[in-house]
Amino acid sequence: MTQKIKYINGIRFYRALVVGINNLISRQDYLNQINVFPVPDGDTGTNMAFTVNSILDGTADVVPAKIGDMSQKVADCALDGARGNSGAILAQFFVGLSESLAEKDKMSVKDFADAFKNGSDCAWEALSDPQEGTILSIFRDVSNFLMNLDDDNYDFSVVMESCFSEAQKSLDDTPNKMALLKKAGVVDAGAQGFVDFLKGINEFIQSGTIRDLGDIINIPEELNDLSEGHDYSNLTYQFCTECIIEGESINKAEIKSKLLDIGDSLVIAGSKKKVKIHIHVNKPSELFQICNEYGITKKHKADDMFKQQKLVKADKSNKIAIVTDSGADFDVEKYFDVFVVPVRYSFGRQDYIDKVSQSISDFYVELKNNPIHPKTSQPTPGDFRRQYQYLNSYYSSIISIHIPEKLSGTYQSAAVAAKNTSGANITVIDGKNMSVGLGLLIEEIADLIDSSELNHDEILSRIEESIQNIEVYTAVKDLSYSVKGGRVPKLIKTISDIFNFKPVLSIKKDGTMGPASFYMGKKNLPKKLFNIVNKKIMPSLKYNVLIGHAQAEEDGKKLKALFEKSSNIKNVRVLEIGGALGVHTGPGALSVAIQKIND
Repeated sequence: MTQKIKYINGIRFYRALVVGINNLISRQDYLNQINVFPVPDGDTGTNMAFTVNSILDGTADVVPAKIGDMSQKVADCALDGARGNSGAILAQFFVGLSESLAEKDKMSVKDFADAFKNGSDCAWEALSDPQEGTILSIFRDVSNFLMNLDDDNYDFSVVMESCFSEAQKSLDDTPNKMALLKKAGVVDAGAQGFVDFLKGINEFIQSGTIRDLGDIINIPEELNDLSEGHDYSNLTYQFCTECIIEGESINKAEIKSKLLDIGDSLVIAGSKKKVKIHIHVNKPSELFQICNEYGITKKHKADDMFKQQKLVKADKSNKIAIVTDSGADFDVEKYFDVFVVPVRYSFGRQDYIDKVSQSISDFYVELKNNPIHPKTSQPTPGDFRRQYQYLNSYYSSIISIHIPEKLSGTYQSAAVAAKNTSGANITVIDGKNMSVGLGLLIEEIADLIDSSELNHDEILSRIEESIQNIEVYTAVKDLSYSVKGGRVPKLIKTISDIFNFKPVLSIKKDGTMGPASFYMGKKNLPKKLFNIVNKKIMPSLKYNVLIGHAQAEEDGKKLKALFEKSSNIKNVRVLEIGGALGVHTGPGALSVAIQKIND
């Protein structure tokens, strides 16, 4: 028999990956549907797609010719972009693969067998409690097949065809290895994703071309209702959390010991200098605090699995989802169909996710004590795309409402992500408000969607009117934070200190920010802010009021009491301002949003 492919170099490896990755991505909705392990939260497909897409994004610019260099690049990209349990495991597989190929220019079949085994071993070792019937079983079964090949069998076209066949056989057996899968009548979602990945690679190896994948994609038209029979309330831990630790000689064993005390489903992937952590916990901030002890932590993530599971069970096929960012301060827990993509901030090299990595109170403690003033950064297009892709599996459309475009790049990130999320009906809107002002807008639109039968376009037509009905005013006690954050010129603070006055800032109708008024002195800020805002209230109208405070709860309560005395106020509430605004206002600030109520 004529030998077809004797070796694979970096360029061939990249081309094979492109086809394999595209095939996996095309299957993400199906993978979400069959996701029942470790928890039935319906996001395995989204997480695996995000993980492998990070490989495409990170390798497309320069493709190394050497297989060792290319495999290392793939491993780094996968580790940086890994999402979810299966994504973290897949990333660790690539790390093991690259370790075995590190010094090689080309990869023979024997090299491939050794590398695959090392990848499999590393993936198994990464989990605190590895389970049969998962993607790990596929790794091991394919590895065993490869290690039993004859040494003179070096035809990749034959080997990959057999690898795919072995992987499919192993996949079909996963329900026999895990009772949960058999009960649901499905194979493991992560395992299915890897087999889909191998199928694409095999297609490339056989044809040698990157072409339309329509004829090799086989998505079942119907699935049984997988939500039936699942207990969505019996989870020990609420949040699926992740981060990357960068440091020197990271002690993975010690980290493992500490983290097993606070959660489960632990995966620790990576090397001594770079580690990917995946774990289910109840307090994400506790996880990140522990990880900070071992190096600089980056790419924090925390998904609410309770909410995800409820979403899988609920029929939202005709509903509209709302996406916003953490620059909106509102009662998040009250709104099931509202999803928040967090703003990020950093103290030096240490990254945080707003309202996730740290509690709000811990944020203000560090803001006061850390000599480094934090920098904020908008969510990336990837952050939004991942959220959109996930929601697109469950909702008919998405309305994404954000802090003003003229104050942040968040709106643009969301717009880029929406444009690049295929098959989804997404409208991105500049909310022209922030903090409690944007919060009131989100709450109103969420209530409108929930209580009416209005379609996507009809909701959009109501949003602009709602934006015009909201005004927000923020009184800053200490302008030094605004100066450090670049929002206020140093000269303004100097003049303010000399004459003992402070600005009350407002968002203008065009989405820009500027002073709306001033107040004198430091005492009785609630009364002073009330007097300023009350002048904006029309006696003939009713208003809702939302008050935000930056570590000034007592002042917030005093301000609330003043508004409650007004006959114009229908409802008034108080909550704490998050880091997205707090970075610039500092502790002690008060923010008031007033909303005209249309009868």
